[in-house]
Amino acid sequence: MNFNINQSSISDAITKTFGNLTINWPFFVFSFLTLILVVTIVTLLVYKPLKKMLKNRQNFIQNNIDESIKAKEAALKVQEEIDEKIIESSKHANQIIEQAKLERERIINNGIEVSNKKAEIIIEQANILVTKSQAEFENKQRKIIVENAVEIAKKIIGREIRDKDNLKMIEEMLES
Repeated sequence: MNFNINQSSISDAITKTFGNLTINWPFFVFSFLTLILVVTIVTLLVYKPLKKMLKNRQNFIQNNIDESIKAKEAALKVQEEIDEKIIESSKHANQIIEQAKLERERIINNGIEVSNKKAEIIIEQANILVTKSQAEFENKQRKIIVENAVEIAKKIIGREIRDKDNLKMIEEMLES
């Protein structure tokens, strides 16, 4: 119960202190008008410029974000174009390499073909030369053999054969 006594004494103290308060209407209206005036001045001088500054800052940040997104998209587009050009260049380089390989093979085959033809011509010329040399050699050998035979025959026969007869005999021997 002691608790109730304390509460009632506090309540009595509050009533005693604030019980004589009355509203002073002219002061209340003046204070209210002053408050409205201060709020209006603060709104016009501080809040609106601050709000405008925050709006400008927000627009600036949003513009930067939009520009960075556009720049990123442009960079991605450029990167894609570069990648496409690299792929295209790689394909073109591969085509050039393939063409060079084909050209190399063609040149090598052409060179081999020309070399083979030249070799065949050289071999053919060598064969002709060998055949001709062999024929000349055989003719010379026949002539020598015939001349030796004529000399032996002269010695055996003991008479001299005239040069005309000698040439006739040589030609007959060569023809046979």
